[in-house]
Amino acid sequence: MNKKIRPIFKRQIKIEGPCLLLVGPIGTFFSRLSNYFERNNIENYKIIFPLYEYGFPKSRIIKYSDDITFFREFLRRVISNKKINHIFMYGNVLSPHRQALDLVKELNKEGININTHIFELGYLRPNFVTLETKGINYSSGFIRNKEFYLNQDEYESFPIAIKYSRLRIRKIWKAITFLNHSFKNYKIVEFEHKLQPKPSYLWFQIKGLLLKYYYRVSEYTIKKNSFDVNPFFIVILQVSTDSQIKIGSEIKDNKKFIYKVIKDFARAKLQNINLVIKHHPRDRGYNNYNNEIKQFAKEFGISKNVFYIHDYFLSKIFQNPRCKGTVLINSTVGYQSLYHSIPVKALGITPYNLEGLSYQKSLTSFFLNPKKVDHLLFNKFYKYILENSQINGNFDGSFPFNKTFIFENK
Repeated sequence: MNKKIRPIFKRQIKIEGPCLLLVGPIGTFFSRLSNYFERNNIENYKIIFPLYEYGFPKSRIIKYSDDITFFREFLRRVISNKKINHIFMYGNVLSPHRQALDLVKELNKEGININTHIFELGYLRPNFVTLETKGINYSSGFIRNKEFYLNQDEYESFPIAIKYSRLRIRKIWKAITFLNHSFKNYKIVEFEHKLQPKPSYLWFQIKGLLLKYYYRVSEYTIKKNSFDVNPFFIVILQVSTDSQIKIGSEIKDNKKFIYKVIKDFARAKLQNINLVIKHHPRDRGYNNYNNEIKQFAKEFGISKNVFYIHDYFLSKIFQNPRCKGTVLINSTVGYQSLYHSIPVKALGITPYNLEGLSYQKSLTSFFLNPKKVDHLLFNKFYKYILENSQINGNFDGSFPFNKTFIFENK
């Protein structure tokens, strides 16, 4: 597998009529998408909520500021009046997006064909964007059985993604939009969410940036003790308000997850093996689980073997020969772990939580005997996921609009 090939997104989206854009990623990605459609003579409209999004001319804007619970009927009228064929959205947990997806199901049953397109951060991060049709993550169309993926084609050589710089000028608009949203009291989701920030989030963002550099120094010795001496299992925490936890798992918060993992690790009674719990970088300024981890580890008598760290390159963790396995709820880190042939135990709903990829027995037995990844199954799984949902691009940087969308009149 030495030959380098570029990743290919095979499922091009054919645009066959007017498009409607709901809430997009924070920043200007949806305005760029709208402008691209306009340049290709595709009629398109953007619904603007009080959580404002920038970059759209008045001619394309449709405003909605009523109670979000009444959005469904408003959307029905917009679809009818504008003869909408395609609806685009970022994620499927916001209330207007869930209402839109339910309405589209109803309309399709009535013979009115509407296509939905859901963007999300890439499953295969950091150089991909996800695009699915009916759902993402825990509601993804890729939640299939093992036999389905075994019947797919395999790669002769894994593709090499184009890498994009982390420093992008368009991120300025993310900051502007984040500030705007922080001071708007308008509900678009029932629980805390990054697209509905509070004023306090501004401090948490600054705090998180400062802590990034503080932990780089303060955790140096902890990281060496975690990774450089004994074999270890890596435990991946997710953003505390992530819908992946709130909706896609029976474990609804990180503290309960941490407790279960430490308890089951203690039950395994392993000698000279570490349990390394890694904090999510985007949750850095918001939460700290140090006290809980110390308390739980002390309760089960394994304080010397439990470590808590923050920022660290995942590739270095997975390439470390001492890494025995990854424990998580349903984070996209699971894809990275499997890519590096590190066994995975997933406790939530996710496409890779199937026999041969994620361990299917108890967590304690995983610690005792983490089974090897089925390389052929992962090869076929990875190829299918990449070619049918992953676009090698970035919301704030370069995005291959011309390779992703095709038009009826061209």
